[in-house]
Parts: sequence; structure tokens; C-alpha cells
Amino acid sequence: MTWVEFAFPQCPACSRSWAVSRHRGCPADVGDGGGGLEVYPDRSQVRCSGCQRTWGVWETNFHCSCGRRFEAQEVEEAVREIIRVASLLARVLAQQARDLAEIRRAGEASFRAWTSRLVSAVAGSLGALAGRLVGSLLRALD
Repeated sequence: MTWVEFAFPQCPACSRSWAVSRHRGCPADVGDGGGGLEVYPDRSQVRCSGCQRTWGVWETNFHCSCGRRFEAQEVEEAVREIIRVASLLARVLAQQARDLAEIRRAGEASFRAWTSRLVSAVAGSLGALAGRLVGSLLRALD
């Protein structure tokens, strides 16, 4: 698994959400609300893309622009959904890689079979042609 952006869950007070949560009070804040938060689902860790600080996902506090502060436990279902989707995506990508490898192997086997048939057909035609030529020469010498 890898780090993925941590969406701001739906605020229980105003129902707003954002594609990326921000690290409030980030030392690397340059006026854009702090670094973006990323989650590593397998480790249950959160990281700030600005200051690179990491902490446990359950220690995360969310601050909405409406002023509401809530903790990760209040949005446990949203966190579990992020983990579930990330795991599903990993499985889908792994299956896609296996499927592509199988298609490649089948294509290579098909090409080898076609090449073998072509070589056999050409060899057979050349053999038949050589036989007719030798037969014609022998008849001509008689």
C-alpha cells in the first residue's frame, strides 16, 4: 500500500467536505491552510505533505471552516471507507496486472503458433516445388 490523500470527511455541523484535508498549524504553511494530509491505510498513519510529520490516524482532529472541531472517531466510517477503497483498488490493479501478463503470454504463444504454421506451409510448398522441378528434369532427361 502507499500514501493516499486524506479527504476531509463530511462535517457533522455544516455537511461540507473537501477532496484533501489540511494540516492545521503546519510549520510549513505558506498561507494555503497547511500541508495536505495523506493516509497510509495499512499502517493507520497520517502524514502532512508540507512538514512531513506523521501520527496515528485515530489521533487526527478535523477543523471545518464553519468552526466545528471533531475527532477521527466521529468519522470512523469515513476512515474505514478510505481503507476499504484503497484495498479494493490495490486488488483491482493486481488483477489487471495479472490479466495483462496473461494476454501478453497468450499473444506470444499465438504468434509462435502462427509463425510455425507459416514456416511449415512455406517449407511444404518449397518441397513440393522442388519435387516437381526434379521430376520435370528427370522426365526431360529420359
